[in-house]
Amino acid sequence: MDERELVKSLEVFAHKIKNPLHSTIINLDVLKVKLQKQSNDKQTLKHLEIAASEVKRLKEIVARYLDYLKLSDKERAKVDLRKLLG
Repeated sequence: MDERELVKSLEVFAHKIKNPLHSTIINLDVLKVKLQKQSNDKQTLKHLEIAASEVKRLKEIVARYLDYLKLSDKERAKVDLRKLLG
């Protein structure tokens, strides 16, 4: 597999991850609203908010990675991938 094929497969992979992450964020938000209306369980709400926050962070990492893959080879060489995904 050459570099172009690798980049293309990584783009496809990142897009495939992005869709379920977005769906998870939406469903966690729905659960949060329902929990707030039906219960006063602060601990469960806190856990739900932590989960939502972490999924949103994953979505941001995937978005930054997709942006990175769109760069030219020369531009990618200048980027510290650890900082980008940090």
